[in-house]
Amino acid sequence: MKLLITLTSLLLTQLSLAAGELTFKTKDKSIAAAADAKKVEIIFPFKNFSTEEVTVMRYDAPCTCMSAQLKGGTPISKNGPVRFAPGEEGAFKAIFELGNFKGTVDKKIVVWAKGDTEENPSIMLTTKVTIPYLIAAFPQSLLWNIGEELKPKVITIKVDNADPIKIIKHSCSSPQIDYMLETVKEGFEYKLTITPKSTEKVLFAALRLTTDSDNPRYKTVQTFTTVKPKRK
Repeated sequence: MKLLITLTSLLLTQLSLAAGELTFKTKDKSIAAAADAKKVEIIFPFKNFSTEEVTVMRYDAPCTCMSAQLKGGTPISKNGPVRFAPGEEGAFKAIFELGNFKGTVDKKIVVWAKGDTEENPSIMLTTKVTIPYLIAAFPQSLLWNIGEELKPKVITIKVDNADPIKIIKHSCSSPQIDYMLETVKEGFEYKLTITPKSTEKVLFAALRLTTDSDNPRYKTVQTFTTVKPKRK
């Protein structure tokens, strides 16, 4: 029985190698970006361990904030398919422009090898990037139900940084809420007390806090106030 299992395993391995596919060290990567980073680069190395040539027909990073590059192989035509001979190595490089992203975001590179259909690409490379919150609101949004008592609720704004980040300006998108910003510890903690003027109708308002940070990612903090019908 053990011999049969071993022979079956060897046969499946040989069939897999003969089928012609690229083998990656990993197709999922997690990285932490520096607080002041403007972009990050992620490398996905691979090798053709099969006995057949593998052709990458095309690849795409379906997000305007991310681009992809393919290293290695032999181009069949300019900007066209790329062949990888048996034993040949290569790598996909993802370049993620961080912009104003904060928290953890997932980005992908989608790869079509020869024989793949448009709907079923054979390779999906995923990058999980964690971008620190140097200043953030907890919670970021407050909710009142229609008809709820007009009691104030509180949002805490905290700075997780060695140097202070001060709130220097604030504004609200709607005159239908009352709010008060208090300093708990200058540059490190603030308290935002919010009360809608009425809970008799639907309301959505954004409150924008502007900081003195030189980094565009931490230049503003937004909080949201919503009044809506209670879920049944």
